[in-house]
Amino acid sequence: MSFPRAVLFLWTVSLRNRVWRQLARLRRPRYLLGALVGLVYLYSVLARGLGVRGLGGMSGSARLFAELSLVGSALGTVFAAWVLGRDQPSLTFSETEVVQLFPAPVTRRALLHYKLVRGLLGATVGALFATVFIGRVVSGTPVLFFLGASLALGTLYLHTTAASFTRTRLAARGGWGLVVRWGGVTLVLVAVALAVLGALRAHPFPEEVSSSRDLRTWLQVLVASPGLDAVLWPGRLLVGPSLAGDVGGFLRALPPVLALAVTHYGWVMLVEVPFEETAVVRAESRARERALRASGQRARTGTFTLRKPPFRLAARGRPEVALVWKNLVARKRMAGGVVSFVLFIVFGGAIAAMMGDARLFTDTREVVGPLAMTLAVMLTVVGPSAFRMDLRMDLPKLDLLRTLPLTGRQVVGAELLASALSLGAFQLALLAVALLMGPGTEASLLSDWWWPVALSLVVLLPSLSLAGLFVQNAAVVLFPAWVPADTGTRVRGLEAMGQRLLTLLGTLVVTLAGLVPATLAALLVGLPLYSVLGPWTVPPAALAAAGVLVGEVWLGVVALGRAFERLDVSEDRPE
Repeated sequence: MSFPRAVLFLWTVSLRNRVWRQLARLRRPRYLLGALVGLVYLYSVLARGLGVRGLGGMSGSARLFAELSLVGSALGTVFAAWVLGRDQPSLTFSETEVVQLFPAPVTRRALLHYKLVRGLLGATVGALFATVFIGRVVSGTPVLFFLGASLALGTLYLHTTAASFTRTRLAARGGWGLVVRWGGVTLVLVAVALAVLGALRAHPFPEEVSSSRDLRTWLQVLVASPGLDAVLWPGRLLVGPSLAGDVGGFLRALPPVLALAVTHYGWVMLVEVPFEETAVVRAESRARERALRASGQRARTGTFTLRKPPFRLAARGRPEVALVWKNLVARKRMAGGVVSFVLFIVFGGAIAAMMGDARLFTDTREVVGPLAMTLAVMLTVVGPSAFRMDLRMDLPKLDLLRTLPLTGRQVVGAELLASALSLGAFQLALLAVALLMGPGTEASLLSDWWWPVALSLVVLLPSLSLAGLFVQNAAVVLFPAWVPADTGTRVRGLEAMGQRLLTLLGTLVVTLAGLVPATLAALLVGLPLYSVLGPWTVPPAALAAAGVLVGEVWLGVVALGRAFERLDVSEDRPE
């Protein structure tokens, strides 16, 4: 049997086994219910997409935003291929592929073609999902969008592979290779910066923006300037077939992209480097990490930087504090989001200062202040699902938690507190940015309510997040078999998507039910004071609501602690 036929047989059998395994899982109620919810959600997305107008029916602003978003994503991928990651071949093989293919009488070129075909198939699948979810919105012809997206994603995959090979070759040449690589990156960044600054000097932000049409006109003129147009040209060339409105436009945009894909394929073949050893090391590392996770342990392969713990753990004190310390250390990398947001604010202010327009800084405040407050509010909904350094993280080790000399209330409270502290700190940081930036407008009504509402959110949002986190952890104790363990690998599949939707819906329903007493308390406090304090009635009303929510969570922790002590870890063990 030839190598292509053997590979085709391997893929066919693997796909068949995966389908049968997925169908076999549907015998369990939690997977069946999750699959049904996932199917309903997918059908609703498809049905809604069929009724959405395509690119031809979109407004000019939406069309320009869609084009620039796709171009920016393509150029960002190219930039990341040369700047981020290690100087090693990007080809990855599973442990099964290493065992089956590497000892076989197969040349390195054949293995390379095997991975390229796998990567192109993955790009096609990604293009299919993009077409299902956004293709109908940004293009009036989803078939052409799918074909163009497949070609664009495939070309980007070839570019990423060729860039990793080139970086490996340059790294092997020592200091000279690093100078060539980073010198080239620096020259490109300088050229882009000069093009952007030149375009902004030639076409500054308009002093009067009465409608979105004025803003769109300025943006169209800006991106059409010679320097910026040259910067965006490769990305526009790549996404051109995807955004074609008809077959004629698609055929006109197709030849340059095909030539670009063929050129990248030749580039990959030209700079090919040995990749077997790196692939074996990666496969062994992933297999070892999966084994450790399956046993309830944590693994982190490769190099990592030791960071300072969040606080010093004293030798004496309340024992449950050790659980809080452990969970904060395990997910201390969450702080990177705050740093990124602060850097965004700093760079935005720097750009405003460089352009020398004082009013532009006011416009920046007008966007950043409300945006920070909106993000803080959104974290109340999505934060309890994203911050998982609690019982969900320790789900595979419930039997070990039961052996600790702690009461169930202490364990549940300590596990809950770690996520609450991290999420609350993130929300308070965003609210601090909102307070400092202000509403960005001189409207008297908004200015009068800005500080009272923001200060009320300082106490209200963390308490709401605490309530949402309690619901998530209560599900671990009451329904351990229905909650997926946080093993560090994302569970995929239609039933997994349905389970996440059910979890989010259940969290929202239970949290809203808990808001009823808190709302009544806020009304009882706020209504009598409104005639005296006006807008400043909101902070004491929010404080009363937050107190009720915290009290509800405390009573829930006491009850959940008793349920935790009665939990039989030998039954309904999560996978």
